[in-house]
Amino acid sequence: MKKNVLLLLICVVMCGFWGSSALAISETRAASIVENCDTIKEDLKNLQRSDSRARVYLGRYYETILNRFITPLNVRLVENSLSSTGFIDGQNNFYRKRADFIADYIEYQKGLEELVSMDCREEAENFYEKLTSVREKRARVAYDVERLRKLAEEYRGFVNELWSKL
Repeated sequence: MKKNVLLLLICVVMCGFWGSSALAISETRAASIVENCDTIKEDLKNLQRSDSRARVYLGRYYETILNRFITPLNVRLVENSLSSTGFIDGQNNFYRKRADFIADYIEYQKGLEELVSMDCREEAENFYEKLTSVREKRARVAYDVERLRKLAEEYRGFVNELWSKL
C-alpha cells in the first residue's frame, strides 16, 4: 500500500513538473501569437497567395510533362516495339506522384484557409496547433514537388539512354 502511494506521489510531482514546464512554454507562445496576431495573419495570407500561384504553375508544368512529353513518347515507343519497363514505370510513378501532389496540396490549402480564418487572439493555443498541422502538410507538398523533380530527371535519363542507342 505504501509503495502504491509513493508511486502515485512521484507521478503527481513529475506530471506537475512537466506540465508546468509545458504550460509555461505554451503560455509564452500563446502570448506571442496574441501580440503578433495581425502580422501573423498577414504573412499567412501572403503565403497563401504565393503558394496558390506556385501550385498553378507547377500543376501546369507537371501536366505538360505528362501529356506532351512522357505519354506521347511512350505511345511512339510501343508503336515501334521499343517500349521498356523503365519508360512505363516512369510514367506510372510520375502520374501517381502527381496525384499525390494534387491531393496533398488540396489538404494543405484547406488547412491554411482554416488557419487564416481563425481568430488567433481568442484561440491562440488552437491556432498554434493548427499552424503546426499546416506546416506538416506543407512539408508533405514540398516532398511531392521534390519527388516529381527526381522522377522527371529519371525519365530524362531513360530518354538519354534511348537516344544513345538509336
